[in-house]
Amino acid sequence: MNILGHAEELINEIQNRLEENERSAEEQVERIRNEIEEHRNAAEEQIERIHSQIQHEAESAEEEVRKLHDALEEHRKTIEEQVEGIHNQLEQNRDNAEEQVERIREQIEQKADTVEEEIERIQEHVKEYRDNAEERIERIREQIEEHREAAENRSERIHVETHTSVEQPTEPESVQSLIERFDAQYNERHATTTISQTYVLNGVEVLKYSGKLLPLSEVDEHYPRSEWLQTFLDKNIVIENLHDYCRYLNARDMLMRIKKKPKVWTSGLFDIPPTENWETYQEAYINQLVNPEKAPHI
Repeated sequence: MNILGHAEELINEIQNRLEENERSAEEQVERIRNEIEEHRNAAEEQIERIHSQIQHEAESAEEEVRKLHDALEEHRKTIEEQVEGIHNQLEQNRDNAEEQVERIREQIEQKADTVEEEIERIQEHVKEYRDNAEERIERIREQIEEHREAAENRSERIHVETHTSVEQPTEPESVQSLIERFDAQYNERHATTTISQTYVLNGVEVLKYSGKLLPLSEVDEHYPRSEWLQTFLDKNIVIENLHDYCRYLNARDMLMRIKKKPKVWTSGLFDIPPTENWETYQEAYINQLVNPEKAPHI
């Protein structure tokens, strides 16, 4: 119940943080939209001032033309050239003003695109946080399930151990009889079993692995089931129940993992003498399995 309660508190906390992040994102989006509106208003005011300036210049130019006509009739040709120059300048100013307006509009459009990109990034961050939160919730649920399965397995082992007198065979069994008795249950249990193991020696982590057991097809190919069981029967090991059957067969899983980690062979882990020869280590490992007191790792 403590684990379940703690998991629910974690889920609630993650959901609350997700809601806070979503509210924060919405507030940031609103602020950005307000800034866009302010930029748009400022641009429109600037455009209006430019139009007013153009209008004022046009009126000033026309008044100057009238004065030149009244005062300098004899210099009409010169005045007309001046007027033409003024008109050209006015046209140029108008063109420049229109170009400036266009640039302002382009800047507004670019800022709008930038804001949209920023909004999209914020939404992606929110989605990423939500996905991470869902993954954390899923991991918590998996851990709860692992604890529940471990508790059930311990309960089943206790039940089996208290009834060994009922399950004990009257005479040593063959590999075939063991397979007929336990194989179906072992296959079913193997498919749903997960592991999480960490081994530390002298304060140093030597071996660590977690997740599902290796596929049975891969394990059986590397260590054929019948031959593996016969090895222990030849050593006068009595496999009394399903727990023993799973224990000895699952030992193959760890042995295959250790084979890929030569540093474990020389570490002295499990009280196995250090060696750099795999066949020597494998034989010592199997011998350790014969005595459960020397094989706490299984």
